[in-house]
Amino acid sequence: MTFIINRMLGIFKQNRYYIKLFINRIEIRDLTYGRTISEESKTAFNNERILVANFEKAEDFIKHVFKNNDLLLKNSIGIIQQMQMSENGLSEVEKRVLLELFSTIGINEIHIDQTLVNLTEKQLAEY
Repeated sequence: MTFIINRMLGIFKQNRYYIKLFINRIEIRDLTYGRTISEESKTAFNNERILVANFEKAEDFIKHVFKNNDLLLKNSIGIIQQMQMSENGLSEVEKRVLLELFSTIGINEIHIDQTLVNLTEKQLAEY
């Protein structure tokens, strides 16, 4: 019952997600409700040069993960990290792909963090 009430009150609060993108896999930490989801795509959306090589497949997969795990996109903030295939930093094109990808699925405010290490609670709170 408490979860349902919290979800109803969630209409008025921002949903915050810490999203880590890997090769054909996503990990989402719901900072609002304290749960973590990790799923692997059944179809590859990368190639040997770029993590998001097939935009439509990546979009469908990420939408599916959010929908199937009841993660609300309304009034949402996403802190995004590309954890693989970005060792020398993301190019402007790769950043644009991530911005477009996550705004297309419905995240309202997007922050891209280019580090390859897990962010601390303090670092996440700064976004």
